[in-house]
Amino acid sequence: MNKKIISAFTLSVFLSCSHKEELSINPLDYIAETISIPIDLKTETYTRTLQYFEGDLYWWNSDRETISVFDLSRKKLKNTLKMEREGPNGLGNPIGFFVLNRDSIYVPTIAFELRLIDPNGNLLNTYNYFSHSKLAVPIPSMTRYSNMLHTDYSESLYLGMRDLGNVAPSNLNEQALIENPPILSFNKSLGTFDYLEFRLPSSFVKFDNFINISQTSTSKSLLLLHRQSNTLIEIDFNGVNYKEYQLETDLINSYSNEYYYSPRMSRSIEENLQLMHKSSENLGLVFDPYKNLLYRFGWPGEDISMDKNAMKFGYTPRYFTISIYDGIDYSLIKEFTLPKNTYLAHHYFVSEKGLNLFPMHPDNPEFDENYMVIHTFDFSNLVQ
Repeated sequence: MNKKIISAFTLSVFLSCSHKEELSINPLDYIAETISIPIDLKTETYTRTLQYFEGDLYWWNSDRETISVFDLSRKKLKNTLKMEREGPNGLGNPIGFFVLNRDSIYVPTIAFELRLIDPNGNLLNTYNYFSHSKLAVPIPSMTRYSNMLHTDYSESLYLGMRDLGNVAPSNLNEQALIENPPILSFNKSLGTFDYLEFRLPSSFVKFDNFINISQTSTSKSLLLLHRQSNTLIEIDFNGVNYKEYQLETDLINSYSNEYYYSPRMSRSIEENLQLMHKSSENLGLVFDPYKNLLYRFGWPGEDISMDKNAMKFGYTPRYFTISIYDGIDYSLIKEFTLPKNTYLAHHYFVSEKGLNLFPMHPDNPEFDENYMVIHTFDFSNLVQ
């Protein structure tokens, strides 16, 4: 056989074998594992705070005032932590939790406190930051707003303050940004609070609406995402240096100020909520340190029919989107729209295996309240 023909044939085979496999556009094709854990009525099927820590899932049952701890590898409940309201271990009115390690759980309360408890619910210490809240807005630790508590794995915790969300758009200016810093740091050793020097850049004023922020963290920085724009801020843990990015997206671009400039006082709560959900919104943000990816959850904006419960829709929207970004330069890798009435929009966590979502939407016909079901998505093949 002619040597040129052999060479051409060999090259053709090589190219065909090295051709990258075409990646699926169906997000469900990236499910790598399904975990199903039996639960009883002591575990609520909707939570406002959850956290993954070293193989365990911590799940807040706010109405029952407990934290369920699930061993994901053994697929079973391993512990239930009782959160006392009164007495020597009383927490008052908790609004979430943050697991620093297995012996230290910080509980933010409605009384502008961080209360430190051990795995048995024993109160170890109380730290008050009331004097630091500019507009008297306590910090929750809720997945619904993304996790608002983070750590540098050294001396500090970082609290995402929500005071700016109470400043009316007509009063938003550079002075308001200066007077309302977004990040309060807590020194665990000293038990003291202090604001980072960082202030939101003046570009945040141009959006002309309320400033609400979703946030997550990497091993060296905090990431803040404006809830109604594509603006991402990366801040080092010292609160000195920061970078501003515009996240790419083809799905979350229908931002609007219509709700803020409408005569809301003359409308019902349901009508106002329907108007609010017409525009896009960022529902959350979480960084994946194992695969070096950033996941952004969004609501694209849509008219909600009058026969729908708009209040319920805010907690459990019919569907949401996932935008996946490179963990270094935050360039867009891929976007998906999740199937309707399947996953809980405000319930997610990252583990060594990937991004974990809960197909426990109340309108999901396969939802069984006797089981906690978790789908683990592995998007690592998207990075080529």
